[in-house]
Amino acid sequence: MSDLVQLFHRQWSLAALTELKNGGKPRASRQTLNATLAALSVQGLVEKREDGHALTRRGERVAEKAEALLEALQKLGDEAPRKWALPIVHALVKKPLRFGELKAAMGSATPRALSMALKDLIGSGLVERRIIDGFPPRSEYALGHKARSLAPLLEALAKA
Repeated sequence: MSDLVQLFHRQWSLAALTELKNGGKPRASRQTLNATLAALSVQGLVEKREDGHALTRRGERVAEKAEALLEALQKLGDEAPRKWALPIVHALVKKPLRFGELKAAMGSATPRALSMALKDLIGSGLVERRIIDGFPPRSEYALGHKARSLAPLLEALAKA
């Protein structure tokens, strides 16, 4: 999980990897691009060369999986999810979780960031919120039907 969290820490990471794979230059502001490429370099996905940046072997594997994931997100109509959205979807693949369990799985995510990402995911139909009867009432988050197609792609990306 921590590899996915690191990968999605920068919003432009997936786009930068796929652009480098396809021989293009990632589209982002200079500052954003430099910070993203530096983060990808620390993760061992990109290396700096005299003529720019290039993917490492591991970066090539991750870029292939990232390209498939971006295509699937475009088909679903979700092009730029929040920072924590896809790690949340990955955490919910195995079983439904409560908010506290999600927070523990995400590590450094703030409650506000998780809450905002969950609201976006619920709004787009990727995650469902269930209220469980009892005292006190509890809520639990589970993958929606739309997100089931993303599960194998996220799993492949986590293993790459």
